[in-house]
Amino acid sequence: MLGRNVAWYIKLSLGFILVFGTWNPLGYDIVHNLIALDLTKLLSWFFILLLVVLWGFALKALHEALGTFGIAVFLVLAGLLLGGLYQIGWIDINNANAMGWYMNVIMTMMLFFGLMFPVWWRQLTGKVAVENDFD
Repeated sequence: MLGRNVAWYIKLSLGFILVFGTWNPLGYDIVHNLIALDLTKLLSWFFILLLVVLWGFALKALHEALGTFGIAVFLVLAGLLLGGLYQIGWIDINNANAMGWYMNVIMTMMLFFGLMFPVWWRQLTGKVAVENDFD
């Protein structure tokens, strides 16, 4: 029984499937398949629209959880981490294939943290609802 909330490993898996299923350097993804498809076929447009809708839901949930500032902070921290790892020689950012993997991992982690942040915030503060005084 998962309880009221979806388990963290399911959220991580969903983020991983969405990001790596959309595009990955190996080429086993929707984008590479759609490039090869005939866009006169309705099934091609179905998958394109499905992908846009799924990403829309994911990005809306991410924005509601973290906000613009939170997303910016996450991306700056991820950039600093990549830059720091590059400076000490642990990663190579000049390789486009490797950068594809790094960006996919960053996007997966950002979606995961975006989905988990409200849960962690409720556990940390005990606050379930937030009143908006600006309406």
